[in-house]
Amino acid sequence: MTNREAGINVVREMMGDESAAKLSASADSNTFGAPVAAYAVDQVFADIWSRPGLDRRSRSLVSMSVMIAMRQPHEFAIHMGAGLNNGLTLNEIEEVLIQALPYVGYPAIATALTAAAAEVIKERGLEVEKDYTGHRGLL
Repeated sequence: MTNREAGINVVREMMGDESAAKLSASADSNTFGAPVAAYAVDQVFADIWSRPGLDRRSRSLVSMSVMIAMRQPHEFAIHMGAGLNNGLTLNEIEEVLIQALPYVGYPAIATALTAAAAEVIKERGLEVEKDYTGHRGLL
């Protein structure tokens, strides 16, 4: 199995068939940005996400923490979805936000909560109070 095939398999397992197909097509496209997608598949997913030192749940926790600190809501949402697919619970993801709070501050947590977590929770139908329309966590 090539690194490309191994990487796409990891993406498929963590993010589903649609994401795997999109990333594979991008990596193979010979268009602007294709080398970045290829690097993500071949190195990030095939090599780093497949290392034996941490399981995927743990890698998801680390990745989400980094995305919170870097204020990257789009990437946080992607990794939150992958984390749920890797077996994390919403309570565990909420604990990541709480653990990060004193280190990265309220603005970074608010970005993750409002711009990313709320979207993933809604998309996956994980809202405990289905009729809740209020703000998440902060004003």
